[in-house]
Amino acid sequence: VSRCRSRSNNYVKKIHRHIVNDIRNVNKNGQNQQINRKIQSFMHKIIAGVQDKSSTSFANEVAARRCVEMIVELYRRNVWTDERTIHILASAAASPCASVMTRACRFFLGIEEKMDMDASRRKEEEMAGATVNLHLHSKKTKARQRQTEKQIKNRKDKLNKADPLMEEDHGVEHSRKLYPAIEMLNDPQGLAETVFKRLKASGHSAYAFEVKLLLINFITRLVGNHELLILPLYPFLQKYLAGHQRDVTAILAYVVQACHEYVPPDEVNGLLKAIAHNFITERCTGEQMAVGINAVRAICARVPSVLADDNNTDDLTSTATTSTTMDVEGFVRDMAGYAKHRDRSVMIAGKSWVNFIREVHPSLLQGRDRGEVGSALYRNGEKPLRYGEKNVAHGVEGADLLLEYEAKKGAAKEAGSDEGDEWEEHEEHSDDDGIQEEPMNDEAVEEESEEDDEKAPKLVDMDEEGNDDDNDSENGESTIDLSKLSKEERHKLKMEASSTRIFTTSDFEKMRKLVAREKIERRDPRAIARKKRAMARTGTDFEVLSDDSDDDFDSDEEGGIRIAGAVNPGDIMAMAKKKRMNKAERLERVIAGREKFEAKHREGGSTNTEKKRKKNFVMQQFSYEARSKQNQKTTSKNTKSKKRAMSRDNKKRRRKF
Repeated sequence: VSRCRSRSNNYVKKIHRHIVNDIRNVNKNGQNQQINRKIQSFMHKIIAGVQDKSSTSFANEVAARRCVEMIVELYRRNVWTDERTIHILASAAASPCASVMTRACRFFLGIEEKMDMDASRRKEEEMAGATVNLHLHSKKTKARQRQTEKQIKNRKDKLNKADPLMEEDHGVEHSRKLYPAIEMLNDPQGLAETVFKRLKASGHSAYAFEVKLLLINFITRLVGNHELLILPLYPFLQKYLAGHQRDVTAILAYVVQACHEYVPPDEVNGLLKAIAHNFITERCTGEQMAVGINAVRAICARVPSVLADDNNTDDLTSTATTSTTMDVEGFVRDMAGYAKHRDRSVMIAGKSWVNFIREVHPSLLQGRDRGEVGSALYRNGEKPLRYGEKNVAHGVEGADLLLEYEAKKGAAKEAGSDEGDEWEEHEEHSDDDGIQEEPMNDEAVEEESEEDDEKAPKLVDMDEEGNDDDNDSENGESTIDLSKLSKEERHKLKMEASSTRIFTTSDFEKMRKLVAREKIERRDPRAIARKKRAMARTGTDFEVLSDDSDDDFDSDEEGGIRIAGAVNPGDIMAMAKKKRMNKAERLERVIAGREKFEAKHREGGSTNTEKKRKKNFVMQQFSYEARSKQNQKTTSKNTKSKKRAMSRDNKKRRRKF
């Protein structure tokens, strides 16, 4: 590794490739921890040796940079993927040398995407080699038949290998999932504070703008992924939120990246005001306004406590001199007004904002903007939690819904089977009358007595009192109706069912479906009217659960990488739509088109016909076109003279007659 201090590029690349291949070969059959520890300790010393920038030489900086590149390459090839490797790269990210620091930051931000691209490329190469030559247009021989069968078998094996369902069990090491590198950091708070302190202390000329942008991306990714609290970060980001700022869309994405539910609303209010003043105004272009609205929506989606009504009514918040307050209702309604903007991209962003508020806090919108879903959620009292407030689960979720479902199911079954009970009893009596008792011998009696002795004892029901109450309620023709219970009574019912009943797998499946159905009904404004119609028509509003076992689990797309906290700048970009023109602009365009059509302007120089017209006569008097034109003239003259003579003869003939 010490040879890396040489300045010969080819020699350094050769040494780099040689070391990486040697370490891969050492760990080919398994992790050789003894050799790995020695090499990693040596590389860590080299990287840690450049922490003091005043005593750092150029050779030490180059050696540290090469060490970081080797470690990144080994991680990318799935050789070193342990916590020790992440710790070394974390120390490199805190290095004062820009070249070492930027390589480590790029590793934490994009190594998973590179590894995913490598894996997809290897799969494509494997499948590209699995071609089958069927010899459709050649002579069929036994050798070619064996070759075709072998190719078909190899292709089938490769397809089975690529299928994740057909993979064999190769042990724990093979099945271990590789976590994102940024989630394996030991001290993300300390690393984020160190890098932010260095970024904040650097002047205008310390780092290039690209390096500053990379550091902002790295810090905000750490904050969003690990939900860290670095309060000076948000005022620092506000000075980059200007319409004329370079790469402002990426900076807005990093601002969204730095927000999570534990960020105080006072800090987020400053960001929202800066975005609204610099982007969402009529003096800005349509693209800037759309990007600003999308950024505000993404921030509020990550920090829904900003939209809570009670955030600004706290005494501590009102007395604080550094807090930033805002009129949430007025802000939301002003933003909702852009849903009718004449610019199409702004209109799409405004409608997205209105749909978001309908889901989260519909009471902030005017009645005409709530829509069907928003009106239903408004009647159910939907609103976000305050800052620091949590929904704590008590009991098993859906236990009260299961009790209601079973009670209504029993009542519906009894109502439908009252008429059929008499017929069943009549059939039982008729069967008893028609059956003659056969005499039983002693052996049969002994076997029956043995079976009675071996019968299992009755199990004691843990919910005897609950069953008695249920039976009493059923006998009293009263079923459980959660809509008539208060919140405290429903909570008590759920806690009682959760503590006195043992749920089976089918019960948990039913509860999951019932909870999902209740959420859908809360969003449906016609759910109450539908229940009333069903009650009037059938006497009960019971609805049987479907047997479909559709899982609503989130599944990543194949080949896609999803990292918590990451935000793509393309997610907040404006929709590339054609701008809508008003009547004056359309009329101006029509008039301009007519003038252009009448004038017959032509782009470019003169045509060939114009050039021939301006050509010198001496140069073209003996050309083929000129001679043929002369012949045409004489022919036309003779034809005209003949026609003239014939017309005179005809006139003479008419005079004679």
